[in-house]
Amino acid sequence: MDRIGLRPLEKLIIASSIVSTNNTRKELAAQANQIIRLEWTNAVLSLCTRPSFDHADLTPSQVAKLLSNLLSDPPSDMPVLDTQQRHEILVAAWSKYGQDVMSPILQQILPSLSLPPGTSLVQALNQLGPDLTCDPDVIRAMLLRFGVSDAAPPQTKQVVEILATMARSALEGKQLCDVAALTRALGTFRPPLHWPTIIRALDEPERTGVDTATLKLTIAVLLNAPRDVEAHAVSGFWSIWNNTTWQVKLLDSLLSLPGDTFNFVTLPGRRTVTVDDVAGASPTIKALAANVQGHTWNSLDLIETLVKLGDSDVTDTKTCVRELLDKGVRISAELVHMGLLQVPKPWGQTQREYSDKLLAMFLAGHPNHQLVFMRIWQIDQSYLTSAFRQFYEDSPLNITRILDVAQDLKILEALLDVRPFTFALDVAALASRREYLNLDKWLADNVNAHGVEFLRSVIDFLDIKVNNAQDASSESRTMALNPSTIVIIIRTLRTNATLMTPDDIAFFHEVRNRCCQLYPRLMNLMPGSDVEPGLSIASFSSEIETEVETIYKQMYDEQISVEQVIALLQRASKSPNPRDHEVFACTLHSLFDEYKFFNSSYPPRELQITAHFFGSLIQYELINSTPLGIAVRFVLDALRYPPDANLFKFGVTALAKFESRLYKWPDLCRTLLALPNLQEARPDLIDTAQRIVAQADAGQLGPNGSVLGDVDQLPLPFQSIRPDSVTDPIEEPEDEQTDKILFIINNLAPSNFEQKAAEMKERFKDEHARWLANYLVDQRVSTEPNNHELYLRLLDSLQRKPVFRFVLHETFVKAANLLNSDQTLSSATDRTVLKNLASWLGALTLARDRPIKHKNISFKDLLLEGYDNNRLLVAIPFVCKILEHGKNSLVFRPPNPWLMGVISLLAELYHFAELRLNDKFEIEVTCRALDIELDKVEATTILRNRPMTDPMQAPQLPDYVHDIDSMPMGTYDATQPPAQQTILPAQMTSSSPSPQVSVAIEAILNGLPAMVVVNPQLGPYAANPVFKRACQMAVDHAVREIIMPVIERSVTIAGISTRELVTKDYALEVNEEKMRKAAQLMAQNLAGNLAMVTCKEPLRSNMITHLRLMLTEHGFGEVSNIPDQAIQLIVNDNVDIACTVIEKAAMDRAAAEVEDAFTDAYNARRNHRETRPNQPFWDTSSQLSPFLATLPDVLRIKPTGLQQQQTRVYDEFGREGARVAISRPGSVNVMRDGYGASTPASEALGAWSHQLCMDRFTQLAAEAERVMAAHGLSQNDAQNFIRQVIQFAGKSPDPDQTTLAYSQKTVQLMFKTELQVARELYALLLAKMCEVWPKVAKEAIDWLLYAEDPRKFNVPVTLTLIRLRVIAAPDYDLPLSKQVVANMTGPVVAFAVSLLREAIFGDQPCATRNHFANTIEALGRTVTANKSTPEILRLLEDVGVRRPAPADNDVYETLLHHFAEWVRIYQRAPSSEKAFVSWVTQVTAQGILRGEDLSSLFYRVCVESSIQMYNKCIASGEPILAFQPIDALARLIVLMIKYNGDASSTNSVPTKVHYLSKILSIVVLVLARAHEDDTVEFKQRPFFRLFSSLLADLHSIESQLHVAYFPLLIAICDTFNTLQPIFFPGFAFSWMSLISHRLFLPKLLLTENRDGWSAFHRLLLSLFRFLSPFLKNASMHNAVGTLYRGSLSVLLVLLHDFPEFLTEYYFTLCDAVPPRCIQLRNIILSAYPPQLQIPDPYPRDLKLDSLPDMGPIPAILSDFTSSLSPEIRNLLDAQLMGRGNTANTLTLIKQAIVLPGNLSDDGSTERYNIHVMNAVVMFVGVSSVAQAKARTGSSLFVGTDPGVVLLQQLASELDAEGQHHLIGSFGIHLRYPNAHTHWFSSLVLHLFKEINAGKYQEITTKVLFERFLVHRPHPWGLIVTFIELLRNSRYDFWNKEFLGVSPEITDLLKHVRLSSVD
Repeated sequence: MDRIGLRPLEKLIIASSIVSTNNTRKELAAQANQIIRLEWTNAVLSLCTRPSFDHADLTPSQVAKLLSNLLSDPPSDMPVLDTQQRHEILVAAWSKYGQDVMSPILQQILPSLSLPPGTSLVQALNQLGPDLTCDPDVIRAMLLRFGVSDAAPPQTKQVVEILATMARSALEGKQLCDVAALTRALGTFRPPLHWPTIIRALDEPERTGVDTATLKLTIAVLLNAPRDVEAHAVSGFWSIWNNTTWQVKLLDSLLSLPGDTFNFVTLPGRRTVTVDDVAGASPTIKALAANVQGHTWNSLDLIETLVKLGDSDVTDTKTCVRELLDKGVRISAELVHMGLLQVPKPWGQTQREYSDKLLAMFLAGHPNHQLVFMRIWQIDQSYLTSAFRQFYEDSPLNITRILDVAQDLKILEALLDVRPFTFALDVAALASRREYLNLDKWLADNVNAHGVEFLRSVIDFLDIKVNNAQDASSESRTMALNPSTIVIIIRTLRTNATLMTPDDIAFFHEVRNRCCQLYPRLMNLMPGSDVEPGLSIASFSSEIETEVETIYKQMYDEQISVEQVIALLQRASKSPNPRDHEVFACTLHSLFDEYKFFNSSYPPRELQITAHFFGSLIQYELINSTPLGIAVRFVLDALRYPPDANLFKFGVTALAKFESRLYKWPDLCRTLLALPNLQEARPDLIDTAQRIVAQADAGQLGPNGSVLGDVDQLPLPFQSIRPDSVTDPIEEPEDEQTDKILFIINNLAPSNFEQKAAEMKERFKDEHARWLANYLVDQRVSTEPNNHELYLRLLDSLQRKPVFRFVLHETFVKAANLLNSDQTLSSATDRTVLKNLASWLGALTLARDRPIKHKNISFKDLLLEGYDNNRLLVAIPFVCKILEHGKNSLVFRPPNPWLMGVISLLAELYHFAELRLNDKFEIEVTCRALDIELDKVEATTILRNRPMTDPMQAPQLPDYVHDIDSMPMGTYDATQPPAQQTILPAQMTSSSPSPQVSVAIEAILNGLPAMVVVNPQLGPYAANPVFKRACQMAVDHAVREIIMPVIERSVTIAGISTRELVTKDYALEVNEEKMRKAAQLMAQNLAGNLAMVTCKEPLRSNMITHLRLMLTEHGFGEVSNIPDQAIQLIVNDNVDIACTVIEKAAMDRAAAEVEDAFTDAYNARRNHRETRPNQPFWDTSSQLSPFLATLPDVLRIKPTGLQQQQTRVYDEFGREGARVAISRPGSVNVMRDGYGASTPASEALGAWSHQLCMDRFTQLAAEAERVMAAHGLSQNDAQNFIRQVIQFAGKSPDPDQTTLAYSQKTVQLMFKTELQVARELYALLLAKMCEVWPKVAKEAIDWLLYAEDPRKFNVPVTLTLIRLRVIAAPDYDLPLSKQVVANMTGPVVAFAVSLLREAIFGDQPCATRNHFANTIEALGRTVTANKSTPEILRLLEDVGVRRPAPADNDVYETLLHHFAEWVRIYQRAPSSEKAFVSWVTQVTAQGILRGEDLSSLFYRVCVESSIQMYNKCIASGEPILAFQPIDALARLIVLMIKYNGDASSTNSVPTKVHYLSKILSIVVLVLARAHEDDTVEFKQRPFFRLFSSLLADLHSIESQLHVAYFPLLIAICDTFNTLQPIFFPGFAFSWMSLISHRLFLPKLLLTENRDGWSAFHRLLLSLFRFLSPFLKNASMHNAVGTLYRGSLSVLLVLLHDFPEFLTEYYFTLCDAVPPRCIQLRNIILSAYPPQLQIPDPYPRDLKLDSLPDMGPIPAILSDFTSSLSPEIRNLLDAQLMGRGNTANTLTLIKQAIVLPGNLSDDGSTERYNIHVMNAVVMFVGVSSVAQAKARTGSSLFVGTDPGVVLLQQLASELDAEGQHHLIGSFGIHLRYPNAHTHWFSSLVLHLFKEINAGKYQEITTKVLFERFLVHRPHPWGLIVTFIELLRNSRYDFWNKEFLGVSPEITDLLKHVRLSSVD
C-alpha cells in the first residue's frame, strides 16, 4: 500500500474488507488490523471532509459497506473496533451524511453489531449517545441485536431494569442515549407495557436529591410514554413509593419546571377544574377557570397524592409535602384549595389544615375567590354554609364578606336558611340595606314558619346589636344596624306582640328603649304626640334643620343664653303652629343625636354649655315619657365614666341642673348612690339623693319634697332699665332727602357748624324725628364719643322737642339691649359702646339739670341686679359714666341726696364686693370727677344685710366657720346664674368668679382651688384648713383678675396668625378635616404658649398681693407674722399650676374661635368635594404667594395640597399634647416634690451641703421618672424640673463640684433610661448646665465627643443630644469618623450606621449628609478594605455615595490617586506647566483621558473629591488648605483646554469649547446634587471658588487662547444661566458675585461688535426674574435685601462703565423689574451714551423741540414685540396707518392686558398684564415716531396722530389701577434726549391736559412725583417732563382739586418747583 501511495481512508477501506472476511489468513488479518490502528485517526478525518478524495466522495452504499465491514461482519463477540473507535466513525458518518442517510444504514448494521462479550443493551445504547439514538427505528434495531423483537416483545420487568440502570447511570453522570426515542420505541411493542410500574423503577431507597440528568430522564419517559394505554406512565407517581421523600422531591422538581418544559396538564389524568365545570357561571368565573385550567397544579391526582403523603409517618416526607403545598398556595392557591376539597373523605390532618387556611384566605379576599366559591358550592354545599357560619362566629363583622360571596354565587336564599337565626337575621338585615331582600316579607314569613322561637331570636339579635353599639369601651364587634332596619324589626315585633309572653314583651320594650337611646330619631318628640317610639324615623326639612343649627351656633357663640333657648322651646311647645313643633322636635333630636360625640369631639366649653342645656330640658319638663327616660339614661351613662372624662363632667353638670326634680325618681337616686365617682366629685348631690331615698322609704315624699324649686320663666337680667313705650313709627325721608341730611351730619365740624345747622333746619321735618334719633344714637353717638358735644349743639340748634324725646328714648333702648346682652360680657367693643351711650345719656340729662326718671332707670336696682346676675362688669361702668356728668350740673352734684345714695352703694361694692380692678378704677374716676373722697363716703349695707330668702340662692356663709371644709363650694343648684357674688364681712371674703368670665372658663376655674398646694414644710400653717382656704382664695382671685385680658390678647394674636398661615398653606387642600386639624393644633399651641408667657410674672405679683390680703383677712395677724420666704414658697408652688389653668382656658377659647373663623373655608371645601369631586381645589379667599412657582419642590404647595413632610410643622404643634395640669394632676408633682416634706425650713431657706444637694437631685429625678412613666411630661414641668436643679446647685457650698456631679449623674441617667421624654429632659438639663457653668460644658461635651467608651454607642441618646443642639453634628462627625477608621469591624461601625440612618433619613431628621461627611467617607473606606456589611452598603447608597463595583473600585481609586497627585504637583509649583505636561502625559498613556466615559468619570471624581476635601478642611479648622484642591482643579481644567482640549490634535475652537462645556456640565451636576441634598445649608463657597479660579486662570492664558477665549467665556456664561437663582436659590449670592466678576462682566461687554451683550443681558433678566416675586410683595428679609443691594451695585457699575448697554436694553430690563422698584428703574433710565452732552433740565426757556439731540431715534436691542400676539400687532399696524377700527383695537388690547381671574403669569394678584401693556405702549410710540420721521423728516409730536388718539382713548377707558400702570409704561421712555423721550414726554403732558379728569391727573402726578422721592439718579426726561408740568400755566396744575387733599404733598411739590427755578 505504501508503494502505491494510498490515502489513509483508502487504506482503511481495504483493511476493513480484509478483516471482514472470515477465511482470511491470520497474518493478513493482523496486518489489516495494524493498518486500521495506524491510519484510524487520519482516515476518520478524511471521512468527515467533503469530498473525502480529490474529486470524489464515498456514496451512502460505500459508507454502509465500510461500516458493515468494520462493525457487523466480524464475529459478534470479536469486534474489530473498540468502543471509542466505533463511536468516532459513526459520529463522523452521521455528521457528514445526516440522519436520513445514516438511519437506514444503522438499522441494517445494528442487529448484527459486533460487541465485546458482556456488553448490555443499556451500555450499547449509551455508547451510541443521544444523537445516534434519536430515531426509534434505530433503537429497535439495537433491541433486535439483544433479541427483542415483535416476536419476542420486551417484558415490563425487563424495561424496569433498563430504566433503573439508566437512572443509576444518570446519577453517576454518564452519557445516556436518547431516552425519549427509547421510550417511543418501547411503546411500539404489543402487548403494551405497564408504564406506571416502569416509572416506579425510579423508586430507589438510597436516592435523596434530584439531579438534572434523572429529572430529564423522568420527563422524557413521562412525555413519550404511550397515551393510548389503560394506565399512563404518570400514574406511577400517584401511588405511594417506598422512598416517599424522594417521590415528593421529584414531584417538586417537576412542578418547578417552566410550563413549556413540563406540565402535568399535558398528561392524562383527572383535573381539578375545567371551563366545562363552570359552563353556567358568569363570564368572569369562566375567564378565571380558563386562566388556571392549563396550570401544572391543575391535577386532582397530584393533590390527592400530596394529601396522602402529607399524613406519612416519615418526618422528612411531611416536611417536604408542606413545603410543596406552601409553594402551591403561593403559585395557585385556588387550584390547591379546590383540589383539597375534592379529595375523598375522611380528611386527614394535612387536608383539614390547608383547607381551613385556604378558606380563610379566600374569605378574607382573593382575586380568584369567585371561582373557588363556585366550585365549593358545586362540590359540597354544606361545607360552604358551615364555613360561612364559622366565619361569622369568628367575627360578626365578616357578615359583609359573606353576603358579597353569596350574592356573587346567587345563593342568598340558601344562606338565609342557615341556623342559628342570629346568623340569618344578620344576613337578612345587611341584604335589606343593600336592597337584595324585602326584609318585611322575610320576617313575616319566618314568623309564620317558626313562631315564638323566631320572635325571641329577633329580640335577642336586636339586643346584641344595641349592646355592641352602646359599648364605647371597645371597637365594634358586629355590623351595626341602621335606623331603617331597626324600624322594620320593631314594627314586626310590635305586630306580632300577641304571640309573645309578658316576659318577652318586657324584654322587647327594654331593647326598644335602648334602640331609641342609640338612635334618638326613632322617637317622636313632637309636643303632645302619643306615637309609640320605634315605628318611624323622624326627619325634618332643610329649612328646619338650618334654623335649628343657627340656634345652636348662637348658643355656643354665647350670642344667646341657654335660658333663652329654653324659653324659645317652651314657647314652641305651646304654639299652635306645626312649624314651631317641628323646630322643637328637631332641636331635641339634634341634641340627642350629638350625645355619642360628647366625650370624644366636644371641647370643654361647648360641653359645659350642652350639659347646662341638657339638664334644663329635664328641669323644665320639656320632655317626658320615653324620651325623658332616655335622657335620664344618657345622664346616668355619663356618670359611669371616670371623673376625668369629659362625659362625666357633662353628667355632673346636667344632673345638678335638674337636681330639683330628683324627688320624683327615688329609684334614680338609689342608682346615683351606687356611683362612687359621683360621691367623690359631688357629695352635695349624693346628700340630696340620700335624703330623697330616706323620705321615699319612710313614705314621706310628696310634691313639696323637692330640693330646689322650679323656674317657670327666664326674666331679663336688668329689669330696672325700662324705656317708655313709643308707638310712633320710624318714617324715613325720601332717598334724596336722606342723602342730604346724612351728608350734613357726616361733614359736621366746629368750623362749619353754623352753616350745616342752618341747612339742617331747612331740610329737617318733625315726622322724621324718630328716624333721625335712631340714626344719631345707633350710628354716631355710640361710636363717636369725641363728637358728643357737637351732636348736642345740633340738637339744641334744631329746637325740636320730638327729636330730644326720641333721642332719649333710643338711648334707653340701645343701652337696655346692651346691658341685657350676653355678648356684651365677652365683647370689649360692645362694652365700649355701652360706656359711650352712658356718657351721652349723662350729657343729655344730668349735665343739663334734667333728671333721669326712676321709671326709666333705677340706678340702685340696676347695680343690685348687676351684682345678682354677675353683670357688674357692665353695670358699674354704665352708672359711673352717667354720674360723671354731675360735675357739670348745678343740681346733680354733691351733696345731692340722690347722687350720694348711688355713690354710697358704689362705695359698698368697692369695699366689700370682689370687683375687678377696672371696675374699682371706674368708681375712683367717678368720685374724682365729682370731687368726692371715696374713703370718706359712708358705704351702704344694702348688700350685706339682704336676707337670702330666695331658694335659688346658696346658703349664707357664717361669720366664722370652725371647719372650713364643711363650707359649701360649687355645690349649688345649676339653675341659678353661673356664679353668685357674695358680700362677706371683713373676716371672710368669698371667692367668686369675675363677671366677665364665660361659662366654659368658669368650668375650668372651678377646679382650681382643689389644685392649690400648701407646702408641708410650713409647719402648723400647712395643717390649718382656714390657712389652706385663704391660699386657695388668693390663688383663685389672682387668676380671675388677669385671666380674661390674657386670654383675649393671646387668642386674638393666635387667631390672626393661624388664619393667615393656615389659609395660605392649605389654599389647595380640599380635605377640610386636614385643615381643621392644622388650624386647631396651631391655634391652641400658640394661644397656650402666649398665655403662659404673658401671665406668669403678673400672676406671680398678683398672688403675692392677694396672699398677703387673704391671710390678714382670715385672722392670721399682721403680715409680718408670716415670713416673706413662706409667701414666696406658696407662690412658687402654685404659680405654674395657675399658669397651666390659664393656658388651658386660652387653648379652649382659641379652639372655638378658630373653628368659627374657618367655617366658610370648611364649607367651601365640602361643597367643592360634593359638586366637583376629583377636581383640584383652590381657595379663592386665599392670596397665593407670587413666587410660589419659584420655590424649590420641597417648599412648593402641590395641587393636591401639602405633602406629609410639609405638614410636619403643624404636627409639631400637637406633639406635646394637652399640657394642662387639671387633666394630669400627677404632672405637677415634679415641681411640688422638689421641696420634700421632711426638709426643714432652714434647709429650704438657707445653704445646703453637697450631699444634701445630691440627695435632692436624686429624689427629684426619681419623681420625674415616675411621673414621665405614668403621664409623660409637659413643657412647663420640664422647665420647672430644670429650674429646681439649677436652684439646688446654687445652694451648694461648692457649686462647681456639685454641677460636675450633677452633669455626670445626668449623663448616666440619660444613657440608662428607656423613655424618650426622659432623654429629652436630661438633655435639656445638661444643655442648661453647660450654658450656666462653662466648666460643665467642657467636661461633659468633651466626654460626649471624644471619650472612647462603648457606653456612648446609644443611638436614641445621641440623636436626642444632636436634635436638642447639646452637641453639634459636625463636631460629633470627626471623632466618630476616627473611631470608625480605627476599628472597622467593631460596634462603633454598627453604631455609626444606625446613627446616620436615623439622623438623616429618620422620621425626625436632625442632620444632613454634609454634617457627617467624614463619617461617610470613613464608612466608604470599609468598602475599599473589604470589611463592609450590607447595612453599610445600603447606607452609602442612600446617602448618594457611589458604591463602586468590585471591578470599578480600582478604577475609582486610580482616578482619585491621579487627581491627588496633581494637587500635590500644584501645591509645590502652582505656575509650573512643565510638571503638568509630565503628569498629563502619564495619565494619557494610561488611557484615562481618551475615552469619553472614563474622562467624564475622572472629572467627576476631581470635582467631588475637591469639594469633600474642602468640607474636611473646614470641619477640621484648616481654612487655609481648604481651597487648594479647588484651585488645583481649576488650573487643571484650564491647562487641559490649552494643551489637550482638542481631541483631534488641532487647535480648533469648537473642540475646546465642547471640552470645557463637558467639564462644566459635570460641575453643574455635582452642584445640583449637593444643592438638592441640603438646600437649607448648601455650601456654595467651594463652587464659587472653583468658578472664580476658573475665570482667573482663563484670563491668565487669554493671550495664548486668541480667538478661543471669547467662546470659552460664552460657555461659562451659559453655565451661569443654567445655575440661575430661580433654579438654585442656595447659590444665589455666589451667582451674583460671579456674573459681576471683574474678569467676567467687563470681558463680555467689551467684546467686539457687542457679541457678549446678549449673553449678559440674559443673565440680568434671570436675576430680575428671581427677585421679582420678592420685590412685588416687599418681602425684603435679610437675604433678599442683600441681593437687592447687590443688584443696585451691579446696575450702578453698568451705569458708570457701560451706559450704552443700559440704553439699548433699557426696555426689557425695566419690563423685568417690578413697577414698585422705582430706584432700580431710575438707574436703568438714567443711562445715556457717553458721547452725548446732557443739557440742563431746569432752565425756563428750555424747549424740547429746539434741542438738536431730540431728533435722533435711539438704538434699541430689546425685543419689545415678543409679548404681542400676531393679531394685536396686525391690528396696531393697521390702526397706526389709519386703516383700523379704534373700538375693535381697544377691545382687543384691553382683553390682552386684563388678566383672567386676576392672576398674573408669575402668580401675583395683579389685574393687569404689565408686560403686554408695556409692549403695546412701546410699539405704538416707536411706530409713531418712525412714521413721523418718514413723513416729515422730524419726530415732532402731533396730538392727532392715530397712535396718540389710541393711547388717549385707552387711558380714558381704564380704571385707576390700569391708568397707573399705563402712565408707568409712558415713564419707561422718559430718558436722555432722543426722539422717543420727546414723543413720550409730549404724550404725558398732552394727556394731562386733554383727559380732563381729576383722577387721571392725580395719578399722573403721583407716578411722576414718586420717582423723585427716591435717591438719585433721576432720568433727564422725567425731570424735564415733571418741571414742565409744574411751571407751565398751560396745564393749570396748581388749581387741581387733588392738591388740597394733603398739604404735605403740596408743600413738597412747591419745593420742587422752587428748586427748579433756582
